[in-house]
Amino acid sequence: MAAPFLLVGLLLIASGATAGVEDGARELPHLQLPGTPDSGRAHGSDALLDLPCTPDLGCAHGSDAPPPPSQGFIMDILSGSGCGRFADLVAATPNASNIFDEERIAAGGGGLTVFCPDDKAVAAFEPTLRALADDDRLDVLLHHASAARYGRAQLQAFDWVAVRTLAANNTQSITVRDDGDTVWLWTSCQRGAVRVIKMAVSSEEAPLAVYLVDAVLLPGHVRQKLGGGDEAAARGGSYLAWLHCCVPLWAALSWVLAVIVGYLIGGWLASSRFQDPLKH
Repeated sequence: MAAPFLLVGLLLIASGATAGVEDGARELPHLQLPGTPDSGRAHGSDALLDLPCTPDLGCAHGSDAPPPPSQGFIMDILSGSGCGRFADLVAATPNASNIFDEERIAAGGGGLTVFCPDDKAVAAFEPTLRALADDDRLDVLLHHASAARYGRAQLQAFDWVAVRTLAANNTQSITVRDDGDTVWLWTSCQRGAVRVIKMAVSSEEAPLAVYLVDAVLLPGHVRQKLGGGDEAAARGGSYLAWLHCCVPLWAALSWVLAVIVGYLIGGWLASSRFQDPLKH
């Protein structure tokens, strides 16, 4: 007779424990992790982990994430433009290629123009260049570039226009003149000019312009250290062209006019003095 009562008692105890667990579960809040998606359920796009697009991931999100420029972009362009030796020097000189690329894509900048000496000119000057100190060698290379893209149509309007280069923290310049047939570059008031052989590259998207020239351009402080490097760095031109470079045309004409006027006035005064005594 005791067995039925014992069985009923166990059932009552078990049901009471279950009710207690459910009541406790209703009292305790669920544990939630803020900002963490439920990995066991799908909630549409809310469950996707959106990682920022980086070059290492190889992802792309349209035009709002342009790919970074290739470090070899400038080298490839210069090598294919007929100035492979100059490209090799840029690649072998610390920071040179990086500066070219940075200036080309600088925010708010106008691109890059490179006056690239041909292989023959670089071969003749390369022993001298390699003997220079690192800073001077870098300035020589940077003196061939300007932080703006000058297309051929723009150069046609240049008549002794000074263009700043990247050398010595943008303190050096070259003078550009288009005489209608040829574009000439002057690095100083020297005996000759560097001739532009041809335009090798012109791209507004890059933005980049590359001109092939027939000699190496030297900034002023490097020419002074070399002592006579002007002749090695520039050829062609004439004495009148040199004079035109050193003295602006308006200044030369003003000086000539002043000499003529002074000569006429002096002659008139001298003749007046000699004529007055004869009248008396």
